[in-house]
Amino acid sequence: MYLKGAAALAGVAALLAIATVLKGDFGDTEGKIFATIAATFVGGSCLMAGIACLAQRSRLLGQAGIALAVGGFVLWVEQIWANHDSEAYWKVLGLLLIWTLVTLMGTTNALMTRRQRGLHLATLACAAAAGVVASLMVVRSNGDLWQLFAVLLILTLLGQILTPILERTAAQPAERPVERDLGSLGDVRVVAIRPAGKRVVRIGDRETPLGNDESVVLRQS
Repeated sequence: MYLKGAAALAGVAALLAIATVLKGDFGDTEGKIFATIAATFVGGSCLMAGIACLAQRSRLLGQAGIALAVGGFVLWVEQIWANHDSEAYWKVLGLLLIWTLVTLMGTTNALMTRRQRGLHLATLACAAAAGVVASLMVVRSNGDLWQLFAVLLILTLLGQILTPILERTAAQPAERPVERDLGSLGDVRVVAIRPAGKRVVRIGDRETPLGNDESVVLRQS
């Protein structure tokens, strides 16, 4: 559901961007439209991920995602079109954006996680730490902590990349043997094999197809 919603949102945003470009006259209004599209995409993605997390009972992340998505979208769009000239207000908007993105990382990672709980918690911790460092840089208007922020961001992105890979690996069943000995009846051994794409009973050189609703039973005559 989340992926379908994100795809639909991306498609609408792309269509609006294309329509704006095709007008051919790129000015201040068009710039505001593009900024609004970007805010809609980020806010909409965070909102849908939050709702999906609520459905999976990740209530804290889900509620945080929804609150930040709605609040951040309203304030950013209002700033884009009203253009307030206030350094303090820009810092508030910057903090909202930082924590919206942190929450988006957490919710999307939670949606991908089924077995890798340790990796999920580590990724969430790195994202939160990166958010704290970025917030300090915004509040202080000082970029001295950029290296620590970069390291934490890299670790967060690494967790985002590894989660679906390890989840897929863990979900794959163990490789079954080509032949499995089921038992014997007198001097006859009963062996299950895995012929590609078909279900058959093979007695000596004779091969008989087996229906999907049929089983084989051996009885002594």
